[in-house]
Amino acid sequence: MDSPFQRYLRSRNAAPTLADAAIALAVPVFPCDANKRPLTTHGFKDATTDPVQIRRMFANPAAVMIGVPTGAITGWVIIDVDVKDGAQGRAWLDANSHRLPQTRTIRTGTGGLHLYLRWPDQPVKNSASKIAPGIDVRGDGGYVIVPPSPGYAIADDAPVADAPDWLLAVLIPPAAPEPAPAPLLTPRRSADGISRLGRSTLDDRCDEIRFAPDGAKHRAINEAAFAVGGLVHAGHYTEGEAIAALRDALAAILPRCKDQRAAEKTLHRAFREGVNKPQNVDPPEEDRPLAPAVWNITQTMLARKKAPAPTAPLAVAPGLMDVPGALRLFVDHCERTALSPQPFLALAAGICLVGTLAGRRYRTTTDLRTNVYAIGVADSGAGKDHARRQIVRCLYAANLAHYLGGSDLASGAGLRSALQRHPSMLFQIDEFGDWLGSVLGEKASAHRKQIASMLKELYSSASGPWQGTEYADQSRDKGKPKLDIHQPNACLYGTTTPGQFWTAVAGTSLHDGLLARMLLFVSPCSYPDEREPTLGEPDADLIAALQAIAAGPGEGADGAGNLGALMLASTAPEPHTVPETAAATEARRALRQDQLKQQRQHEGTYVTAIAGRLAENAMKLALIRAISRDPAAPVIEAEDVAWGRAIAQHCVDTLLREAANNVADSDYERKVNRALGYIRKHGPVSSDALFRKGWRLPAKERDEILRGLVTSGMVIVIEHPPGPNGGKPSTRYAINTGNDGSQNEA
Repeated sequence: MDSPFQRYLRSRNAAPTLADAAIALAVPVFPCDANKRPLTTHGFKDATTDPVQIRRMFANPAAVMIGVPTGAITGWVIIDVDVKDGAQGRAWLDANSHRLPQTRTIRTGTGGLHLYLRWPDQPVKNSASKIAPGIDVRGDGGYVIVPPSPGYAIADDAPVADAPDWLLAVLIPPAAPEPAPAPLLTPRRSADGISRLGRSTLDDRCDEIRFAPDGAKHRAINEAAFAVGGLVHAGHYTEGEAIAALRDALAAILPRCKDQRAAEKTLHRAFREGVNKPQNVDPPEEDRPLAPAVWNITQTMLARKKAPAPTAPLAVAPGLMDVPGALRLFVDHCERTALSPQPFLALAAGICLVGTLAGRRYRTTTDLRTNVYAIGVADSGAGKDHARRQIVRCLYAANLAHYLGGSDLASGAGLRSALQRHPSMLFQIDEFGDWLGSVLGEKASAHRKQIASMLKELYSSASGPWQGTEYADQSRDKGKPKLDIHQPNACLYGTTTPGQFWTAVAGTSLHDGLLARMLLFVSPCSYPDEREPTLGEPDADLIAALQAIAAGPGEGADGAGNLGALMLASTAPEPHTVPETAAATEARRALRQDQLKQQRQHEGTYVTAIAGRLAENAMKLALIRAISRDPAAPVIEAEDVAWGRAIAQHCVDTLLREAANNVADSDYERKVNRALGYIRKHGPVSSDALFRKGWRLPAKERDEILRGLVTSGMVIVIEHPPGPNGGKPSTRYAINTGNDGSQNEA
């Protein structure tokens, strides 16, 4: 069936123009330039359906895009799924696609999506990343660009659907109850009877009158008198004190006024209007109570911090360490050679090692691969770096060092270059918490943010081509040709202390898809009994097992065989499909059903992003265990699925339990958590020093959060008097570690 636009063009019997397309939409439209900026005087408010007006507006040579208002005027609310510059809109869409209706969908010029929903006959405000990171809302007072504007195309031409109830609850939150009236404060007054705020306001406003330039005197008198009058009701000064100061200021400019009587009338009228309409002005810091929102959230956080919960890491069930083949040999090797053995962290490292060597050689019947991301967590000096060092020794001893990536990832381009060099690679990162903060933090550079985005892409790209970047010059000699990587297998193993990791995570959100993809291995005992390590090279059995995995099933030495078996980024490999027993298939299906139950139970929360990777991670682990046992002819058995599920569930439980105490649910709480992290790291520390250390908030917001933390009891204040040689007293903040609020300064 022809579209309205096509029928319109046929009736005109003319070549289409942008104005034609705009008219055919049959909704209010307005022109925009190439940067999506309106070209009309009043922006989207000038939108019209009048063909004559549309042709006039789109005659502007700069008009290259069609803008359409959102909200009541068109009956549309737009969910903008943003993916540019590392935005995480796709993660939210993937997690909620099963409960979103099919509706009209537009693909944007940056690769994102506009989901059209019917306006619900209630005001819907515009918002940015309020629903989730990378998810914006365009409602009343907003607008969007529509096809056939350059870069915009219809992805789904379905009718515009109603918003589901769960989404309406987010778009139209229930009306907040009327706030309790603020306590009436009596401002502190100086010797002349005027409060500090009153004196500051009088002086500033009277100076505006005294120094008003010609042509602006009337406005200055009107605004200053009204502002001064607005503070009378709050008791910052009396009417007599205020009007006397205003008259004195007016006397300085009366000789320059053309109509002195009109100037005096303006002053008295504006002052009286101000008195009758008291202003809501923040009192000085010492007079001001905590804002209700600050009080509520700090009390909530305090209750969460003090909630009775175990602080020790989750116990590692003996069955989790029941691994065969290369995994068993590697864990045993790490235990023998370590001063402080950490078998659970050695298992995490071994999983990443086997997953790297098996990359592009094996797959499950559902086309999952062996690319995994794992984090080993233990306190400082706990020996968590031992397994990382042993991986390096083993790979060099097995002549497989080309599977080893650098010890840091500085940019997305560096990650891509490494995988172009060798498409199956293990990246080991020490101080992973600090590194993660530099990638996910608010101040992360574009190059660092790109790493997180690429790691998420790579996790889901192991079964197909990972497309390269398009450059203007793609010549082979001097340009940058687009290079695709077929079935990349990037594995990541990081080690970190708990403080480093949770300080980094506190500044982000668990809605972010990168954390959901990571397996979190926390040592059950950071400081085990020491033992005498055995020195020497890795055993021949371990080296042979690793070489067999790298060779793949039925292959010779690494790189031998047909072209698909070579580790060439530009060549698509032909991985061996590892069969599974009937019992394993049944266990896999049961796992998928249990995951679905967890997602439904926690619908709309960050838990779904984490639980949504449970089955995928479990089956990757089952595949790795089967390969470790028999790399020549692996078979996934029910016990492999059970083990993979147990490991994945243990890591999910650890992440969710710790997240309840460390991860923010809102933008404000992220700021509070970041403050606690800086105070914990640098305290006792002053507000100004916190800013210099990286807590870059405006002074007013910084002080408000600090007062909230002090009031809630999480932070205490340490006052330092002037030194023996004078100077100013100082105020510093420290974490409250005592039950009675005391803090010993170290």
